[in-house]
Amino acid sequence: MTLIDRLKSGWTALKFIRVTLGILILSSSIGSGEVSGIILGTVFTVFSLFTDGVCCAGGSCYTPVKKNNSATPENIEYEELGSK
Repeated sequence: MTLIDRLKSGWTALKFIRVTLGILILSSSIGSGEVSGIILGTVFTVFSLFTDGVCCAGGSCYTPVKKNNSATPENIEYEELGSK
């Protein structure tokens, strides 16, 4: 996926919020002349533009749900540990 495709795809409400916050940090830092804030605002803005913002967007950490749970125990025995 090219950078242009990444810019065009994945626009959700959270991505709008992240981009807006990054731009606010960047513009505030430019206005006050703080170099560390400009770097931080640039990093936040670039990351929010080019990433999906979720860990499992590509499906790489997907765990299938077991639908056959017929092996549920009916009788559970409890053991008392260290009574005072």
